[in-house]
This record gives sequence, structure tokens and C-alpha cells, in this order.
Amino acid sequence: MIKEELNKKKEEAELGFGTKNYNESVRFLNRDGTVNVKRKDSKNHIGFDLYHWLLGITWKQFIALVFISYVGVNTLFALVYFSIGADKFGGLELYSGSEKFSQLFFFSAQTLTTVGYGHIFPNSVSTSSVSAIESMLGLMGFALVTGLLYGRFSKPKADIQYSDKAVIAPFRDHVGFMFRIANKKQNELIEIECQIGFAYNDPVTKKRAFHFLELERNRINFLPLSWTIVHPIDDKSPIYGLTEENFHLGDAEFVILVKAINDTYFQTVYSRMSYKADEIEWNAKFIPVPQTPHKNGSISININDLHEYKKL
Repeated sequence: MIKEELNKKKEEAELGFGTKNYNESVRFLNRDGTVNVKRKDSKNHIGFDLYHWLLGITWKQFIALVFISYVGVNTLFALVYFSIGADKFGGLELYSGSEKFSQLFFFSAQTLTTVGYGHIFPNSVSTSSVSAIESMLGLMGFALVTGLLYGRFSKPKADIQYSDKAVIAPFRDHVGFMFRIANKKQNELIEIECQIGFAYNDPVTKKRAFHFLELERNRINFLPLSWTIVHPIDDKSPIYGLTEENFHLGDAEFVILVKAINDTYFQTVYSRMSYKADEIEWNAKFIPVPQTPHKNGSISININDLHEYKKL
């Protein structure tokens, strides 16, 4: 019976990263929450999913990619039209060579978007055929972009701001591992839960050990302000007795998983992050986040104050 309970606890303490003890320092979760594991489908090729990549990049990257693609496609078709011959278009007789190319670029933009002002028009079979193909590609391309925009806007997610540093600070009669979170958006998150996994290269077994850490409080109902998440480092804690040097030698990593319900979509959302040994401040304490009341009865906080701490 005892052996079965020990095996069950061992299974529960598996985060999915295996128990291999690596010679080099590794990080399982990046600061942005992405899993830092590259899965290859051959010796040198990393599997790539274009759709999920387009949904996952930042808005700046997405807009820049759409703009560059738009300019690139129109430039390509302008070159095709120019190589066929500007004389195959009506309305270009009054322009010089460089002006003809720029006008063909704008003609391509009008064809791609199916605007078609009619100032310049194809008057041959070859140019009409190319413009017909461009119109079809334009319809398909904008349909794809529209779908991606909808997917990016409609995808529920938890925009959680984590403190830049975690701290080891006095807590009750012992010390505690602490970090802070807050909701970056103006929507509300409800039924927020947190789970911390501790990964450590065990010098005795020469394997990477995983432990789930007990929290002072692992769940709150609302996250309107900030939440300081605390793991008490008492004699029951798996990190009890470990020093800052042990953290570095054991390549320690605190893997954070936050789960909540987004009340806009009423869907469960997740947020991930991790702290490595060099991102933990020892003998430090967080400075309380100032709360500013307003005449209309509301309260405001500055998310940037989440990172403030002081050495003890």
C-alpha cells in the first residue's frame, strides 16, 4: 500500500519533461510561456506549422508580415506587367518608363483588392490573363488574412504580467518563495488557480527531479489587483535547506502554470512562465503595489510596480 502511494506521488510529480539530467543548463519554459523544446521530424528539420505560427506571433510582426507581403506581391505583378509591355495597357501613354512602372504597381494593387478604378486597363489577352489570375489570388489571400485576423481576435488568452524577479523572503516563521502576477488587460479573470513545479538536478541520483510545491493559497476568486503567490519553505518543502549555490549547481527551475476563466469568453485560459536560479533574489522583499483611489470610487494600480522589491 505504501509502495503504491509512493509510485502515485512519483507519477504526479512528472511535468512531461522527463528525468534526464543534462550536462548543459536547460530551460523548459521561456519567459513568454512558450515551451523551450524543438521537435524535429528529421535529423536537421524542425517541424513547422504555418497556421499556428501566424496565430502565435505578435501583432507588430503580423502587421509587418501582411504589409511586406502586400508590397511584395504587387511589386512582383508590376514587374510581370512591365515585362509584358506597358503598351499592352490603355492609359499609360503619357508616362515615362519609371512612372509607368509605378502606375503598374498601383494598377496591381487595384486588381489585387478588386477595386478597379479603371484609369489604367489591360487591352490584350496576355495582360488580361495575368490580371485575372491576380484577382483570384487577391480574393484567396484576403480571405486567408481575414480568417487569421478573426482567429487572433477571437482566441481567448490570459494576459498575465509576472514580476521580473521571484524572491526568497521572510514568511511567517520561515521563508518563502514568492512572485507576483496581475492581469494586464481590462477584462476580468475569475477562478484563478496556480501550480508550481520545481525542477532540479539531483546530485545523488544524477537525475532531474520534479516536485509540485504546496502554496499558501493556490486559488483566488478574482484578480482585480495583484496576487503574491507564496510557497512556504518549511521542513515539509522539497527545497528546504537548499541554498542559492545549490539552485545554480542543480540548474533549478520553477515552472509556473496559471489557469483562469476569462469572463468575456467564459472559457478557460492558461498562462505559463518559469524562473531560473539567476532570476531569483535572495533576502529580498516585494514592495507593496500602491493602490490609488479616485473620486468616482474606482481604484487603479500601475502594473510596472509589480516588479519593485528591496533587499533586506
